[in-house]
Amino acid sequence: MKILYFDCFSGISGDMILGTLIDLGLDPAYLTDALKKLHLDGYSIVYSQKFTGGIIGSDVDVRLEHPEFTDGHHSEHHHHRNLEDCQSIINKSSLSDWVKKHANRVFEEVARAEAHVHGKPVEKVHFHEVGAVDSIIDIVGAFIGLEKLGIERVYASALHDGHGFINCAHGRMPVPVPAVAEMLASSQRNIPYEQGNVPTELITPTGMAIIKTIAAGFGLQPSMHVLKIGYGTGKRDTGGMNALRGMLGEQKESTKNDEVVLLEANIDNQTGEMLGYVMNRLLNAGALDVFYTPIYMKKNRPAIKFSVLATPAAEEKMVDLILAETTTLGVRVSRCPRFIMKREILKVQTEYGVIHVKHASWNEIDKWSPEFDDCAFLAQEYHVPLAEIYEEAERSIRLLKVEKELQGNRPAH
Repeated sequence: MKILYFDCFSGISGDMILGTLIDLGLDPAYLTDALKKLHLDGYSIVYSQKFTGGIIGSDVDVRLEHPEFTDGHHSEHHHHRNLEDCQSIINKSSLSDWVKKHANRVFEEVARAEAHVHGKPVEKVHFHEVGAVDSIIDIVGAFIGLEKLGIERVYASALHDGHGFINCAHGRMPVPVPAVAEMLASSQRNIPYEQGNVPTELITPTGMAIIKTIAAGFGLQPSMHVLKIGYGTGKRDTGGMNALRGMLGEQKESTKNDEVVLLEANIDNQTGEMLGYVMNRLLNAGALDVFYTPIYMKKNRPAIKFSVLATPAAEEKMVDLILAETTTLGVRVSRCPRFIMKREILKVQTEYGVIHVKHASWNEIDKWSPEFDDCAFLAQEYHVPLAEIYEEAERSIRLLKVEKELQGNRPAH
């Protein structure tokens, strides 16, 4: 699996994303030709190499014949666009369905944020910076580049921003600008955001919308074999290195870098019957696992540590259940990266009947496990010891392994 990690140590913007993709191998001529499918005119793209903080990177500059926005004031040539206008431009193009789909999602993300901060329906929102030709080019170009480079998954670091104020279409605004702040606040995932000692905006609405839409996760770089490093330079003078770093690499498909949430509470004043009930409720609601650990608390009170493993998406639901059904007044939260073996469920035929088998693999490691419920059912059905059913299942698994090995050695036709 080819993956890309964006290191946003100096923020992120649409032109920085394009510059990073160019630096990683995207052909500028290919990008320019592909963007012509949008049938937009009145602009040109200048590609160059630029130094920032002593490091050279790729710079992408979309130049307009009639700038739509200068120093916070609209020019006479300014053309408002709403969500329908932007999506119409994208959908009428001959770009791939994948590019269209993801570019539309980015515009929807910005439209929702702008609608919220301006108190308008989404269809009434008129874009300024994002509705401009240069931002349409940045957004669509980003997905053209990702598709061309064969990127299958994108990750990002914590988002680093500046502070202070900037001038924009609505006047003087604090950093982060309202649209960026709303995109952070409305996220269902944890997007780590930090402000640094740079007195300007480093994260633009376009950059924020793109990375929020495409990133599978935010945080430390995932385990991967790094193949290439690229830098997309920014336009602002930050007094230091202003660039977005992209780390292109490969990750074996048999490994999956995943994250779970560990929710914990110490309880010393609830009965075992009630805690058993809570465990069943949590498991039925989608918890990955629930378990108890005997502990001693203050005043030497015997107690249990109540632990729940869940997906990040189910975190709030699990917390609500724990607080509603237990006596605890708070829940500790830990985020736990984990590696998962690739899994599949197979069937084997035994003399007692069909048994489901769980097959897990990781690089050269293979694990096979008969499904307990199937074995227990057949043991009772045929009045034989459970161990005998397991032996039959293991015998069938050995035959299945041989069959899979033979299939793997057959020449392709």
